[in-house]
Amino acid sequence: MNSLRVRLALWVLLPLAVALSLSMWFTYRNSLRDAQARQDHRLWTSAEVIAAHIQWDDHRLEASIPPVALELLASPYHDLVYFSVLTEDGRLLAGWPDLAPAADSESAPIRPQTGRDAVYRGRRIRLLGTSRSLFDSGRSSRVEILVGQTGVELAADARSRWWPNALREGGILLLVMILMLLGLRRELRPLAALRNAIWSRDHADLQPIRLNDLPQELRPVVDTINQYAARLQRQIDSRRRFIEDAAHQLRTPMALLSTQLHYASSLADTPELRRAMAALVQSRRDITQLVNQLLSLSQAENLQANPGARALIALDPLVHEVLESLAPLAAGRNVELGMGPSDAGLALHTHQPAVRAILFNLLDNAIRYTPPGGTATVSLTRHGEQGVTLAVEDTGPGIPPELRSRVFERFNRGNTQVSGGTGLGLAIVREAALACGGRVSLHGAPGGGLRVQVDFDGGAAG
Repeated sequence: MNSLRVRLALWVLLPLAVALSLSMWFTYRNSLRDAQARQDHRLWTSAEVIAAHIQWDDHRLEASIPPVALELLASPYHDLVYFSVLTEDGRLLAGWPDLAPAADSESAPIRPQTGRDAVYRGRRIRLLGTSRSLFDSGRSSRVEILVGQTGVELAADARSRWWPNALREGGILLLVMILMLLGLRRELRPLAALRNAIWSRDHADLQPIRLNDLPQELRPVVDTINQYAARLQRQIDSRRRFIEDAAHQLRTPMALLSTQLHYASSLADTPELRRAMAALVQSRRDITQLVNQLLSLSQAENLQANPGARALIALDPLVHEVLESLAPLAAGRNVELGMGPSDAGLALHTHQPAVRAILFNLLDNAIRYTPPGGTATVSLTRHGEQGVTLAVEDTGPGIPPELRSRVFERFNRGNTQVSGGTGLGLAIVREAALACGGRVSLHGAPGGGLRVQVDFDGGAAG
């Protein structure tokens, strides 16, 4: 049972239920004693009435049982009444002769006018006895009077007095339970608010959690979460600075290498030199591309961690700018580069460097992995009221569906055999799309190519 609300409710309700159960049990015992006291009083009154009608008749004791003595024990539940009047020598004056052994089987009454429980003819009865000494001609004789009654009315009387108390205490328990659940629901709202504040955040948002009116008990938890987030942010910043520093440090030797290659190209022309120079030039291009993409990835992560710096950008000029910058690469690989069917005048409220990184890396991948004579196109279309879809489609080999979720990993190039890639292009696209609040998805294109689609749900204009 992992629910804090349920455990708190049980810790409160169980002791309360035990306490109320004991209270109800004691209340029933008190009701039973009160009912027994009232029945004992009736039995004693009946015995006294019978004793008052015992007298000497011709030096012989006689007992006449008046109807009022039995009417005192009349019961709407038809309880049975037993009585006996015995002399001290065991002579039965009236009543049931075997009632005396039932009385003798129990201990004597502890207090006067107090009955006791007994079993008579298989029935449990309440039995009370009294005695009277009678004098005649200078001698005395002792008479014992026993009166008993079954306990149907006794139990009903006890229940009738106990049941209202049981209902009242049960109602109190129900009311306490309802009020406690309402109170728990209200007092546990800060936990739900804390959970929602964490759950609704973007995965890159590590800013401190700030909740108003936070209970005293939750402050250490929130402080611990904030301290942990601060440590994570420091680690992320350290890694980002390392990537940026590494990229900047590599740019200088790359520039020096380019200068040296340019100088070497002016030396004596031999086949070996040409082959070495071509290999060096290609290595320089690959390293330069890797450095640029590492820097672009770091910038995309930095934009995602700082979502506030956004502006309204027109998409058409940005697309044409990227197409112009990649036109020489497309021409060198004999790939037709252009715009597909698009909606004009679209704009987004987002990060311009991130959108440019998305366009550049998607088109760069499309050009590199499309065979000569193929095409690579970019299109901008509106979806919904404020959504924009950016799609880049090529006629290359495509990516099998089972590998599409893995190609967003860094340095993962899928199953392609094309050389010159770094495996960072789609990783940069994903990070840049997240920084812009977009989603990236891969689809098959007609003819076996690949269609990469980035959906921006809000912030569109135009």
